[in-house]
Amino acid sequence: MTTSAMETAVEVEQRYGFDLIDLETVRYGLIEIAREMNDTLTRGSFSPLARDIRDCTSAVHMRTENGWEMLASHEGCVQHAFTSPHIVNFTMSEWDESTLREGDVILVNDPWRGAIHFSDLNVLQPIFVDGRLEFVLHSTSHVADLGGPIPGGFANGAQTTFEEQLKIPPTLLYAGGVAVRPVFNHLLENNRTPNLLLGDVRALAGSLSVGASRLNSLFERYGLGHVRASGEYAMDLAEAAMRRGIATVPDGDYVITDSLDEDAIVAEEITLQMTLKVRGDSMEIDYSGSSRQPAGNVGTAWIESTRAIIGTKFILDPASPVNSGTLRPIEALLPPGSIVCVLPPSSCSSHTETGSRVVNMMTQALSEAMGARGIACDTGTSGVAVIGGVDERPGHEGSPWGSFAVPGGGWGGTWTSDGVSACIVSIAANCRSAVNEHVERESPLVIWEHELMPDSAGAGMHRGGAGAIFTIGAVSTTVITITGDRSRSGAPGSSGGGRGMPFYGWLLRGDGSGSTLDPRRAIGAEPLFGVFDENGEPDPDKGTFGLGTTYMGGKVSQLVLQPGDGIRLIVGGGGGWGDPLERDTERVLTDIDDGLVSESFAHAAYGVVLDASGAVDEDATAMRRRDLARLRDQNKWSVPTACPPAWNTATIMEVAS
Repeated sequence: MTTSAMETAVEVEQRYGFDLIDLETVRYGLIEIAREMNDTLTRGSFSPLARDIRDCTSAVHMRTENGWEMLASHEGCVQHAFTSPHIVNFTMSEWDESTLREGDVILVNDPWRGAIHFSDLNVLQPIFVDGRLEFVLHSTSHVADLGGPIPGGFANGAQTTFEEQLKIPPTLLYAGGVAVRPVFNHLLENNRTPNLLLGDVRALAGSLSVGASRLNSLFERYGLGHVRASGEYAMDLAEAAMRRGIATVPDGDYVITDSLDEDAIVAEEITLQMTLKVRGDSMEIDYSGSSRQPAGNVGTAWIESTRAIIGTKFILDPASPVNSGTLRPIEALLPPGSIVCVLPPSSCSSHTETGSRVVNMMTQALSEAMGARGIACDTGTSGVAVIGGVDERPGHEGSPWGSFAVPGGGWGGTWTSDGVSACIVSIAANCRSAVNEHVERESPLVIWEHELMPDSAGAGMHRGGAGAIFTIGAVSTTVITITGDRSRSGAPGSSGGGRGMPFYGWLLRGDGSGSTLDPRRAIGAEPLFGVFDENGEPDPDKGTFGLGTTYMGGKVSQLVLQPGDGIRLIVGGGGGWGDPLERDTERVLTDIDDGLVSESFAHAAYGVVLDASGAVDEDATAMRRRDLARLRDQNKWSVPTACPPAWNTATIMEVAS
């Protein structure tokens, strides 16, 4: 039963048995508990994953007639809040509750028990009231390492879970508040960076302790009945808000097909298909028609039952908090043995690209359904780099280390505004890139460059957000694994908008030939992946995918950098919304002045002509736009994919040969 926005305070009190003001107070109190848990986790973590990137979430769950339901969450990485109910329900249904006692903490990271991938550690603490198990607190964080062939997970090339990190079924981590030493030993002795892991696990457990203290204080002040009623009220509010949003979408079946570039094993595209069925104030997400589970590690388990809902939430109900009520109006159908529901022991460590694409597909489906109120896709790839090695610097010799880089791309343009630049994909919304100064202090790396990429945003009446250039140099022998997609083609636009720039990568050798910080001057840089022409220049519209590159896609495993070598990644921007020939010329000029758009791309994509003084020649622009529109009507012109038209890559083919 949901709470209508029109209900009076009297009606609310009749339904829940408590005064509206007190219900609201406790509802926000539950959110603050989750927030304080998450703040404790980020402040106490040792690795950059939770501390800087905020790849973590905390949540409060309550036992109900529907199982365990999430009352409140505070997310760093938004996808964790949507998968948290799975983790708690799978784990608690398996555990013998009669054995649990105050201070116990359960550890689990199994994707087939609701987790995302092995790199995310989940800790659960049961909360008893008058001797009965009533609540469960949950915190999760990506950790820097958990064994396996590649530091930090994302084991590109792995085909089974046996080739990956430690798989942990529900396991007692703390018994009555006391650490279970054999479990800690097992974790630490199968780890490249045990000092980071120990700090992160203690921070996870500490967040639960803080949550338990705050929740017990809430019981003491208001009583169990009041807290339970407030939890039900909170979920009903979230459900009502989501249903109101869905009700604005016209009924219908909206079919979207997209693809992943490859799976790091077979250089073939992998099909993803989604049918969004909207009926009144509810919807169904059906993945039938998607490819069978791949040989490589890009498939996912249970998480795709909820991750597409992230797109729904952002577009239809961006304001209300996320809890189990958010999920109630939506059902998902996952074909077993498909890319979105792989069966064990298939590897699913590189989950980010499938998840990013699923949210892109939901964005496209809702844009099709809502017409002029649609939005364009975000960059559609995480472009994450997992980096590690054994330090060779004086004073650090022999020390294992690990680090992460999430360069960030762009979000799509909308019917009201341009997209946001340098943002991580929406499944990880609220996450940030690593703090570059911390990376340089803690790792033998130098961040040569991290800034917005010119001409990377999809053109449109409202352009997409710009993507990022990220260039790092190695000070010590370094092993790097890159997990990305959208290297065949960039993020799609909406309502006539253009695509964002695809994902590109280059290797910069230590002789200094490729060390320039101008990404368009790539002399001496060796292309790793992307779409290139016969001269070795990026050309997403007329070039060939993989021409002259080392890899057939953006999933690079265990590339060794010697001191002085570097890696440059360009993560494309979001798609554009609307006809770019209708973009206000002054906004185009502002983008040129800000360095986001070059004059040549403005001329090619927006039809904007500048005079000798650098101002817009409005008459010449109007004439060119009419000419381009006429050519488009004759199918002789289309909006070019975002990419700098001019490159200086004269010696790339010589290096490659």
